[in-house]
Amino acid sequence: MERNAAPKHHLLDFLDAQTLRGLQDSFAAVSGLPIALVDPHGKPIVPAAASSEFCRLMCQSPSGRLACQASIAEAARIHSPRDLKGRHTCHAGLARHTAPIVVDGQHLATILIGERPPEPLADEHVRDLARRHKIDPEQLTEAAAGLQDWPGRQMAAANDLAQLLANSLARLCYREHQLRLRTEELSTLYQAAGLVAGGGDLQKVLDRIAAQVRQTMKAKAVSIRLLDETTGELTIKAVSSLSQEYLSKGPVTVTENPIDADALAGNLVYVEDSRTDPRVRYPAQARKEGLVSALVAGMVYRNRPVGVMRIYMDTVYRFSDYERSLLWALASQAATAVVNARLYEEARAAERQQRQLQYAGEIQRRMIPQKPPPHDHVQLGCVYSPLMDVGGDFYDFIPLGKGHLGITIADVVGKGVPASLMMASLRSALRTYAEGIYDLDKVMARVNRHMYRDTQTSEFATVFYGVLSPDARRLTYCNAGHSPPLLLRDGNFRVLDVGGTVVGMDPGATYDKGILHLFVGDILVLYTDGLIDAINFDDERFGVERLHKSILAYKDLDAGQLAQQLLWDVRRFKGLADLIDDITIVIVKVVSQSLTPTPLLPPGN
Repeated sequence: MERNAAPKHHLLDFLDAQTLRGLQDSFAAVSGLPIALVDPHGKPIVPAAASSEFCRLMCQSPSGRLACQASIAEAARIHSPRDLKGRHTCHAGLARHTAPIVVDGQHLATILIGERPPEPLADEHVRDLARRHKIDPEQLTEAAAGLQDWPGRQMAAANDLAQLLANSLARLCYREHQLRLRTEELSTLYQAAGLVAGGGDLQKVLDRIAAQVRQTMKAKAVSIRLLDETTGELTIKAVSSLSQEYLSKGPVTVTENPIDADALAGNLVYVEDSRTDPRVRYPAQARKEGLVSALVAGMVYRNRPVGVMRIYMDTVYRFSDYERSLLWALASQAATAVVNARLYEEARAAERQQRQLQYAGEIQRRMIPQKPPPHDHVQLGCVYSPLMDVGGDFYDFIPLGKGHLGITIADVVGKGVPASLMMASLRSALRTYAEGIYDLDKVMARVNRHMYRDTQTSEFATVFYGVLSPDARRLTYCNAGHSPPLLLRDGNFRVLDVGGTVVGMDPGATYDKGILHLFVGDILVLYTDGLIDAINFDDERFGVERLHKSILAYKDLDAGQLAQQLLWDVRRFKGLADLIDDITIVIVKVVSQSLTPTPLLPPGN
């Protein structure tokens, strides 16, 4: 059956003029650039926003208006796939960035952004325009002087803006277009046969289809078999008037049944006499059951084979075009019912899994401090932004004896539930071994052995663990393969990289500890690599240099605000690009120190 040609659509078929004008005016207000929405012939769909005085004067002249309309029509036209986006220069020398709105292969409209010259218009050129189009040259020259030229960087930004707006509108239209297609399909299926209106359960739906087909077509029997994509076997799912003996005759597979293979390829297959047709695999059983002529239709949903529907007659029978069309429609409806039932079950399973993930995420977030503990001499700030409901990043503050405070940040390899389980195990081990053990190298060695026992070969974690003295004069730390925290002091940065390798890979790994003497004004920034590995649409990493600049820019804020600002800088940098990893940040800002220094930590066990 031939598919009708797709009807031509207009942008206003999908979005009303008020919505389009609101979107257009909002983008114009944000960008400060003139924006116009025109159809493929260059006719305005809604009034343009923020047009320049120069263009207004040009359009007051009849010949100037015609020239502008011709330029707009040229800019709006798509000549080839290469012209889907770009820059167009009008007859007056003004550049516009163009971005077409294309939905399902159809060009609905074009966005035109900007009416600016790449460089200031020459007086001679402006006066020539005024003379040709009978415009007051002084007024046009004054308006031309008010035009801002367009440096390359701003032009690139305008192009990005045009594409963003076009893509946003195309997505909105596409969703509306898809919704209409689905509505039309449902309407067609309903009109073809209202056999399943009251059915919800798949088995009941298919049983009803089989019975109704047999009754409507006065058939001897009907069978519906569903395809097992793994084995290629067609398994009985619903029957009407077939004996159990016949149904038990043997397996039916696509590779051994050319009739079914042909049907699943999208053809209606006619069998004149099942008792003698060489394509029939079980002719003796068909003879005993009294099955003669048959018509077989593939149950195919969007080119995906789902199963087959067979109609049997007890005599040699020629099916009419109406009967063939009816079977085709009902087989399609049955395929839709099967797919919808499967999708429903998948959706329910996904919903159950999502609920479990949410529960796991809530439990995991309870393991991570909601706010840092108070401290007499330092400000503490923290941010935790997981990529999914659950993740592998964490930070923790561990109260230790005699006023010491353990500070840790870690990143477990992987994402999702496996990473969250490893995170819980790592957090538990670190808290257990940190209690009462002040030699950080020993703590990390024990954590490493614990993780090695609990993980597979490819699983590991990076950990930074430090102990802050009560007087805030010293940080004893061990860095196990983690992104080195940064110390900002007097405008200079140094990294805290003393330690060893990641935990969980080598059970015999040894670790060193570093001692950092702190001073009032010092800022420590602990982070996971999701912060510096964030990528924008130009495939640029946020990187350590940008992180340095952000820290310096916000160093006078308190620790909590500083952590939030660093996160916002990353989000602004990446824009609409997806994050690729969790982001965790801990800030330690030394604001005062005890007058009495705290002695070094006693050796641990």
